[in-house]
Amino acid sequence: MKWRRIIAACVLTSVLAMPSPASAAVEEEEVLHDARTEGFQGKVQVQKASVALVWLAFLSLSLVSMSAVFKDAKRTHLD
Repeated sequence: MKWRRIIAACVLTSVLAMPSPASAAVEEEEVLHDARTEGFQGKVQVQKASVALVWLAFLSLSLVSMSAVFKDAKRTHLD
């Protein structure tokens, strides 16, 4: 019983001693400028990029990988 309390106290102390992700997010510095806009004379704003190309790449790689799954097992290399 005594060991359980000691172990519980050690675990509780170690958990409370860990920094939380919320405090780490607060400590991060905010980026004041974007490196892609350096060198322009006026104020330039970069548009947000979409993830459409990533989805197209994902779908095409999925099709290639799934083609190996549905390959006919009776085929040989001589076809």
